[in-house]
Amino acid sequence: MQAGSDDQDLVTGINVTPLVDITLVLLIIFMVTATFVSEQGLQVNLPKAATQEAAPSPAITVSLGAQGELLLMKKPVSLKELAIQMGREVRIDPAVKVLVRAHKDLPYYRVAEVLDAIKGAGVAKAALAMDKK
Repeated sequence: MQAGSDDQDLVTGINVTPLVDITLVLLIIFMVTATFVSEQGLQVNLPKAATQEAAPSPAITVSLGAQGELLLMKKPVSLKELAIQMGREVRIDPAVKVLVRAHKDLPYYRVAEVLDAIKGAGVAKAALAMDKK
């Protein structure tokens, strides 16, 4: 064979290293963005109706009536006033606990609005009250 032969310059295999690198980068990007998407939802731990847990001992009670009336410790408030009061309570005690009592026929979006106002004020522990079956 001659030193300048064209047979020596032929590529007989495919280099898959760049393909693996790109695939791993895409996998990492997917994993990072998937965690951001899952954290945007409203996180609520609902108690089971068949079992009963003790209510947090010193807890602030927020009640929602069948007609959508909102009560904070048995006093009527608006949603905006609730958020302001919850902000005050968090500044006083960062570990404040809130117990939400909602009427069973109330639309779910109304309960979500109240929970959003409570969580938006910085309350870390909010629970939903239920009657035992």
